[in-house]
Amino acid sequence: MYRLIVVDDEKAIRKGICEYIDWEKMCFEVVDSFEDGKETIEFLERNKVDVVLTDIKMAEVSGLELAKYIKEQGLKTKVVIISGYKDFEYARKALKYDVVHYLLKPIRLEEVTEVFHKIAKELDEEKEKERKRNLELEEFNALLPELREQFWITLLVGGLRSKELLIKKKNLLHLALELDKPCCILSIDWELEEHTEKFRKENFHNLIDNIFGGKVEDLISFPVFLAEDILKIIVVTTVNESIQLFEERIKSQIEEKCEIAKVLLKINFKVTIEKIFPDILCMTDYNSSIIENRESENNLEQQKILPEDYKRLTQKYKLLMTVINDGDFEILNDLIETIFYEFHKLPLEKVKKLVIDMFSMLSNKCMKIEIDLWRDIDETLHYQKILETKTLQQLKVQCKDMFHQAMKVVRNKQNANSRHFVDQALIYIKSNYHDDISLENIADKLFLNAAYFSRLFKQYMGMTFTDYLIELRMEKAKELLSLGKYKVYEVSKMVGYKSEKYFFRIFKQYTGYSPTEFYRHTNLNEEAKG
Repeated sequence: MYRLIVVDDEKAIRKGICEYIDWEKMCFEVVDSFEDGKETIEFLERNKVDVVLTDIKMAEVSGLELAKYIKEQGLKTKVVIISGYKDFEYARKALKYDVVHYLLKPIRLEEVTEVFHKIAKELDEEKEKERKRNLELEEFNALLPELREQFWITLLVGGLRSKELLIKKKNLLHLALELDKPCCILSIDWELEEHTEKFRKENFHNLIDNIFGGKVEDLISFPVFLAEDILKIIVVTTVNESIQLFEERIKSQIEEKCEIAKVLLKINFKVTIEKIFPDILCMTDYNSSIIENRESENNLEQQKILPEDYKRLTQKYKLLMTVINDGDFEILNDLIETIFYEFHKLPLEKVKKLVIDMFSMLSNKCMKIEIDLWRDIDETLHYQKILETKTLQQLKVQCKDMFHQAMKVVRNKQNANSRHFVDQALIYIKSNYHDDISLENIADKLFLNAAYFSRLFKQYMGMTFTDYLIELRMEKAKELLSLGKYKVYEVSKMVGYKSEKYFFRIFKQYTGYSPTEFYRHTNLNEEAKG
């Protein structure tokens, strides 16, 4: 029921409106009535009201003044005015204050019924929109960690080159990021000391976040895994300081964190400052040109792409697939610009080959999710057009056009397409849960970046990849333990846990029993049934 108050300085009219109209039938409840707008305002300050039905002329505060107050306070309360005045000026003012209806005295029951049925319908629609908005906000907040990781990956591989787009994304994701302060990229390598138990991948990522992520003093750090073995950390400051002081403070913090990790966790981290920038916008222009291998300096045609360059390119190709699935034309254009910037020292024929490889990779991945790019974009994806281009600029324009066409095709099939990725992942997980699989492994197989796949998985499954994998493994472990044929360490290995201690802890968290207690409890139940 929607909450209604009635305001009229004539007691008989006020009583008649409250008592002789079947408000319940129209989904309204009269929660109070007043003889003046002043009392009504006092009530509105303390109570939620959906509709005010008010006379226009009253002693202290008129109906129009009441409507003005409601509008200025930003209340969602709807106002219906009753008036004996047909004067246009009153009606004009009523519209100015967002009055939803203007009833003339004497009031006709049919008109009141029609107006309030319409208002109830509007309130129903607004309520449903609000419910959907809240649901979308909940989903957005649940996905926020993955979206933020996606932001940093996109920034690192050159997919955010425009200041406007960077600011838009930063604000959308509520990132505590100062655009005009110094920042840097750290490159992290690590090795475990001898006899140190190997961390599970998901635990290692959490460990990295705990060690290197977050805010210490005025420095905020964002760890980003570009691949399973490529870790970068973006560090930003929230205060105005010189680059020299910024660098000194980073080195001091890194040294302390690495020492703690070595003593407590037996992990040797090697951290190098890859590049320091005067502000975050300069980072968007930070790209390395391909051809770092100079063995054949005088013969560009014979130069080979270094493995690290190819890894970086592959990361960009994965991001392309993510951007195409997201339908983000702005980031797509920035990413293509970045890729071609990396190509600019290569001979044109070499670039053509790399571009063909890129489209071939995209086409193969699309085939796996039942999209035939050749057919669906009417052979726009034509390698001959690539081969016929005469300049790098022509090739870039051709490339953009082909990618835009591909994005339109994928977007038209987006729901089925995204679901197909998750279905493929589920098939793989169910067949390989006994191995040391990770979110990164599966994202690689689907040629998606890990942050996007994580977001997609949570969206369709209602739980994170890690939670799903634990649930699957624990249910399989329960089945195996119930058989009574295997020891605990055997079950641990059979469901993908190399560490029996870790398996024991996870199993108890999941079931409330240790593996041995679970077996005994299951047997007792079976005997009781028998």
